[in-house]
Amino acid sequence: MNIPKEISCNCGREHKIEITDIISESGAINKLPKVLTGLGCHRPFVLCDSNTLRAAGERVADVLRLADIHGVYYAPKALSPDEKAVGDVIMHFAHCNRETKIDSVIAVGSGVIGDICKIVSATASLPLITVATAPSMDGYASATSSMEQGGLKVSLNSKCADVIIGDHDILAASPLELRLSGLGDMIAKYISIAEWRISGVINGEYYCERIAEMIRGALRDCVDHADGLISGNPDAAGAVFDGLVLAGAGMAYAGCSRPASGVEHYFSHIWDMRALEFGTPASTHGFQCEVGTLLAAKIYDSLRSYTPDREKAIAAFDRFNYEDYKKQLRELVGTGAEAMIRNEEQKEHKYDRAKFIARLDRIIEHWDEIKEIINSEVPTASELSALLDKLGAPKTVADIGISDNNLGEVFEATRDIRDKYVLSRLVFDLGLTEEVKQLLCDKK
Repeated sequence: MNIPKEISCNCGREHKIEITDIISESGAINKLPKVLTGLGCHRPFVLCDSNTLRAAGERVADVLRLADIHGVYYAPKALSPDEKAVGDVIMHFAHCNRETKIDSVIAVGSGVIGDICKIVSATASLPLITVATAPSMDGYASATSSMEQGGLKVSLNSKCADVIIGDHDILAASPLELRLSGLGDMIAKYISIAEWRISGVINGEYYCERIAEMIRGALRDCVDHADGLISGNPDAAGAVFDGLVLAGAGMAYAGCSRPASGVEHYFSHIWDMRALEFGTPASTHGFQCEVGTLLAAKIYDSLRSYTPDREKAIAAFDRFNYEDYKKQLRELVGTGAEAMIRNEEQKEHKYDRAKFIARLDRIIEHWDEIKEIINSEVPTASELSALLDKLGAPKTVADIGISDNNLGEVFEATRDIRDKYVLSRLVFDLGLTEEVKQLLCDKK
């Protein structure tokens, strides 16, 4: 799999990525010793959990032992994406490093394990190799770690893996739930690309068509191979893995998360925050993004034939009570609401009336262009639903064990997760928040 370290682009920016190599093929794990020696390393710290130890960790140990490379292994039963887990791994790493000099870090797993290893390797200034165990999420090639800090989902600057190894046979043997979850994280890109373009029109935000087309191509390949995910076809698992890695590379090239995440990811973040604060149910990141994508498509469907009404939008803005909204946020997500409110009041000011009026006027002026973006980038809800039905993948919050009682409030809260212009902010500027909340309550 070839991803250039640098790309000169007519968007005016030079795109760079830190990854040295990506090995994506059947039997790729057998190249791990050569990768280590090529980096000048022979004493890796290897992190697994009880699941990834069985999936690939034992194989990693065998491959390294045959090459006379003796790693230091740590395989706790489970790890959470929080300060406690990071501290636990760093303390274990430091203890092992005192006894024998560690020269590299190997993450055996996806998601949490990869994110923690990015932090460890960045802190210790050591090379990082990721051995993927499932095509389940798009963070393999990113230089950030998605963590829970103070009740809020945050993206911490950490370190991109130097080498990513995706053995298609291991990926295809991962649980079906994780394979379908990875596809869910990929179909989210329909929304992210659309919202990136829309924000460019409304706010003049930087946008790169070359990166967007790279993501679109990866997404098409994933959807084309979707049927093979069910049967455990290595080529299908490899296609989804490659798409997820490309999505991460796209974020690195762009210097932001725009190519790979939009409002659908913010649905997922709110559900994760509620689970952290209140112990409510949550599902895999990919499944939550998948359901969020279908919800977003349903809302975008309602905008395809809509004509903005300036007086209605201004009247809705003037009725909006920010103090009541802050109370709603605190009840919805708990302590995490404070960071959301602080970001708005100290940095974002999206509820400033003059800024709102300026955005609204740009929306009205460019509405035909915005509709063209929606129509060209976002499949209809029925088209997405048909794809998910074919795969037996979840489509509703009930399918992933999450209550729909506060779905409208969850959508509304996505406005304030990050200072990023997403669907919920467009809906707010159009004065349609209450209508959309009602739409999300419609079970049809």
